[in-house]
Amino acid sequence: MPPAIPKAALHKCNNCYVSGAEKTLQKCARCRAAKYCSKECQRADWPKHKRGCQFNADLASALKEHEQSPLGLLERLVLPDGISRYELDQRLEKWVRWHHPTLMAATIDALRLPDDLTRARTQVLHIQLEARTDHGDATAKFFRVLDAHVVDVADAMHFHAPWPESLVALRDMQEDSEKMHRGTIAACMVECKQLAVQTVPFGSIKNLRPGPAVNPRWKEGLIQYVEEGKKLLARR
Repeated sequence: MPPAIPKAALHKCNNCYVSGAEKTLQKCARCRAAKYCSKECQRADWPKHKRGCQFNADLASALKEHEQSPLGLLERLVLPDGISRYELDQRLEKWVRWHHPTLMAATIDALRLPDDLTRARTQVLHIQLEARTDHGDATAKFFRVLDAHVVDVADAMHFHAPWPESLVALRDMQEDSEKMHRGTIAACMVECKQLAVQTVPFGSIKNLRPGPAVNPRWKEGLIQYVEEGKKLLARR
């Protein structure tokens, strides 16, 4: 894996982009995805956040309703630990938060962003996951990485839903960030076959130093870190 990402680059306010290292960030209570440093920033960002927030909230609601349906009850027979798809989705959210630094580092290497930052606009990293039964109740081991590869956004726009909708939302975030001179936003798309693809954005990214050569074995490092439940620690 590449050198650890500075802690300040990992989490930022969705509106003013202040880092979590400078101010305490709180999640949007509805979608649990966006983060804000204040109520004022949350209100200011609402016109841009509304669509993505509604999509995430609707998805969570649909999964919650599905878990008590006849099909949802049958699915428990094949899902790990007899859980529902809603509960599996909650596990994925926790897993993404735990491995956020590792996912970000793999995305930077896979897209070769230190060489050309504009690739964040034309490519994403697609990470295919499998739910694990040998997790031992450790969040870091809820999923394993089966494969990971770079895909062109133009091609991914033709993938099954919600790929196109997710990529449009990512493009809107990138345009807003760049318009306000806060750098661009890169992303990986994590996908477990029982769940909808999930966008994991990283921003705002700018002025990446070329430094050491991009690690060509980023995929092997990603798979190993996740399999062993290791966290790529951020530098302070």
